[in-house]
Amino acid sequence: MATPTQARRHPTVAFYGDSIVTGWRGTSSPRARWSSLVSDDLGWREVNLALDGMGYFRRRGPRGADGERQPSATDTTLLDALVRLEPDAVVVCLSANDIRFLPDRADEVRAAIDRDHRRLAEDLPGRPVLVTTYFPTRELSDRAAQMRAWITDAAARWGHTHVAGFGTATADDPHLLCDDGVHPNDAGHRALADAILPACAALVGGDRSMRRPAGNGQADVPTRSEAPVRVATPS
Repeated sequence: MATPTQARRHPTVAFYGDSIVTGWRGTSSPRARWSSLVSDDLGWREVNLALDGMGYFRRRGPRGADGERQPSATDTTLLDALVRLEPDAVVVCLSANDIRFLPDRADEVRAAIDRDHRRLAEDLPGRPVLVTTYFPTRELSDRAAQMRAWITDAAARWGHTHVAGFGTATADDPHLLCDDGVHPNDAGHRALADAILPACAALVGGDRSMRRPAGNGQADVPTRSEAPVRVATPS
């Protein structure tokens, strides 16, 4: 009679984001994307709730006459699906696709950012939420810097943890990006996974249950040179 193995719980983690989360364009296979690499490394069950081109505001509404999803600061269709899953934790990666709406629709973009973070905090109480942004360069435009500031502010206000080192893990390195100079290739996705892995690993308790990171909106993440830094979201 075979000796039964000890049961091991595999937490369900929802990855919520844009083409950086789907792995569009630059990956050789779905399992090469950073969210899958992290899940495989930590024994998580990955739920990938991501859409190419999506932002907090962009492509969040119903389809228009042109067949494309419309921007929306009020539609909660995707959030409803995420909440119904009741994941053990959520990792959010959204930012760059909303830059095009600034400054003309800045109020709507900021409202959409708050909508997502408020809903995650209120409808998934006690579930840890990691928040990231992604930009392919370290030199951000004024609009990109504003987007990042709004996202980190919302994360702090709603008790979520912002992982800053992720956002520049592939920045300005052509060996980590595919031919468009924006989306990471397989090596770039490995770099993104390595950048966020310590923060993700901190969510896993000894019994494989999820826990909130220590501190208030802070995460210890390595830089690409592996020197540890303390990252805090602004108040």
